[in-house]
Amino acid sequence: MGRLVVGRHDWLPRGAHRYLVAILRRHSARYEQFGPNGERLVCRLTKALYGLRQAPRAWFDKLKQFLVFTGFTVSKSDASLFVRLSSDHTIYVLVYVDDIVITGSSVDEINCFVHMLHNQFALKDMGKLHYFLGIKVSQSSSGSIHLCQRKYIRELLARSSMTNARSVHTPMITSSLLSKDEGEPLVDPTEYRSIAGALQYIVLTRPDIAYVVNQCSKKQQVVSRSTVEAEYQSLAAAASDVSWLVSLLTELNLSSVDLPTVWCDNSSAVAVAANPVLHSKFKHVELDLFFVREKVTRGELVVSEVPACDQVADVLTKPLSASMFTQFCRRLRVVLLEEVR
Repeated sequence: MGRLVVGRHDWLPRGAHRYLVAILRRHSARYEQFGPNGERLVCRLTKALYGLRQAPRAWFDKLKQFLVFTGFTVSKSDASLFVRLSSDHTIYVLVYVDDIVITGSSVDEINCFVHMLHNQFALKDMGKLHYFLGIKVSQSSSGSIHLCQRKYIRELLARSSMTNARSVHTPMITSSLLSKDEGEPLVDPTEYRSIAGALQYIVLTRPDIAYVVNQCSKKQQVVSRSTVEAEYQSLAAAASDVSWLVSLLTELNLSSVDLPTVWCDNSSAVAVAANPVLHSKFKHVELDLFFVREKVTRGELVVSEVPACDQVADVLTKPLSASMFTQFCRRLRVVLLEEVR
């Protein structure tokens, strides 16, 4: 389980920052100084101030320099992830502005590293990780970790005046038809956009609502000429994400004896990935999408067919019946916290 450390930087108290920023903004337009040759001069800040745009970047650069100096390397897959590997222990540090999550294979090494952070920065050790960016983190007796946004969701329901709304079995019924011309247009769409953005964040721990959250809200980047081409476009996107995930796990010193497998319920798309002869029928498709075939040839990826009745990804792409929706959610490990304890 990880540790959460909150950085308070080594700057001024938050109230003093706001006061100074207000003064600078109020007088910056009227304050002028000139050099000996008549050139206009500006004030150069020797320390970043809270509230200014460069403050988060200045803090991250300072923290990054310290982490690199103490033996950490910056992940190529995620710029906010730092890894320190040695023969007897591993430490991972994940940074989001001034919130720092630390985990690793040795409790003693983690405590030693936290002590080093305390000596360098003004930090507050929050102890065992329970909440991070609105996500509740719980660990079961078996060691598995459960991520939950229940509090965040309840706050969103209250904000939307839907606290007492009745629940449904699935996010969208199979016979639902949506139209952009249906209903009364909103006078101010700002609140709707804000709620839609909040729902996008909830998808991190609730992939079962991904389809209904994104329905009609995103345009396809390319126009497919056939169902097979559309499936292959999605296959290429999935293969790209798998490649990134494999790269990240490699940096975390984790590996698997089995090749990563991408399951597709379209037999023609699977055939295109395995048989270069069929590529002649897709001459109009961007060449970069055929990297899937190259990975299959090099033995870095396996593309296999899965029956539609076992296609768990259907939760993310279409409305389902209540029985299939419940079945696929369980296979995605989207379950109640009580079920994993």
